[in-house]
Amino acid sequence: MFRIGRTLTVAVLGMSLGACTSGSDTTGAAATSTVTTTDLTPTILDILAGKAEPFTDLAPGTYAIDPDLDPSTSLRITWEIPAEGWKSWIGAGKPSDAGWVSVSITTVSNLVTHGCHDHSWADPPVGPSVEDLATSLADLAPFHVASPPEDVSFGGYSGTHLELTVPDLPVEGAGLDTRFTNCAEGSLKSWVAAIDAGEEGDAFYGYTGPGYHEELWILDVEGTRLMIAAGRSAESPSEDLEELRTILDSIQIEP
Repeated sequence: MFRIGRTLTVAVLGMSLGACTSGSDTTGAAATSTVTTTDLTPTILDILAGKAEPFTDLAPGTYAIDPDLDPSTSLRITWEIPAEGWKSWIGAGKPSDAGWVSVSITTVSNLVTHGCHDHSWADPPVGPSVEDLATSLADLAPFHVASPPEDVSFGGYSGTHLELTVPDLPVEGAGLDTRFTNCAEGSLKSWVAAIDAGEEGDAFYGYTGPGYHEELWILDVEGTRLMIAAGRSAESPSEDLEELRTILDSIQIEP
C-alpha cells in the first residue's frame, strides 16, 4: 500500500506545461520570443514508475491507475480530482489540520493477522473471492464494524460494501503523525495492497486515530477482485468530505 512515512515512486504524467519558443528580434539590443503553452490532462498511469515523491500535489482533472500493477492486464480505473489540495496516493488523499481523507484503489491479496498486535500476514491467506475478503475484513481485530457486509453494485460491477471504524485506542500525535502507542510499530494496519504484496508485514496503515472511518467496496471485475476504500478522519472538514464523494461518484472502471 502507498504507506505514510515510506518513500515510494509515483508517476504523475502530463502535469507540466509544454512550451515552444520561436522567433527573435535581431534588430534590437534585446531578443524577444513567443512562448506557447499547452495544458495537458494530468494522469497517473503507473504508481511504480517515474520520479515524483509521495503526496505530490494533484491539479484538478482526470487521473488513472492500474490497480493490480500488472501491465499485462487491461484493468484501469479513472476518476476526477475536483479541487486543489489533493495529493498523489493509490487514488488520492487530502490532508488537513483535522486529519486525512482519501480514496484508495487497489487489489488486495491478504490482511494482517491482527491490526494492532500482529502485523504478520494472515496464514492461510485470505481466500480469493469477494466474500472471502469482505468477511475477513469484518472479522479483523481491533476494528469495529460500522456497517456489515452487504451486496452492492458499483461502477457497473457487483460486489460487497462494508464500513469499519477505528476503536478508542490510545494514541500520541495527530493526523498523519498519529502513533498508536499500544500497537506494534506504533501503527494500526489492515489490508495488503498490490504495492505491498512483495514484503511480508507491509499493509495499509493510514489510520489517523480513534473514529477514523473506512468505507469499502469489494468488486468482482471480470475475475479480478478490486477494492475501493474511502477513508476519513473523525473531524474531517465537510468540504473535504463533499470532494471525497465527488471523486467516488466520478470513478470509472475500465476492465
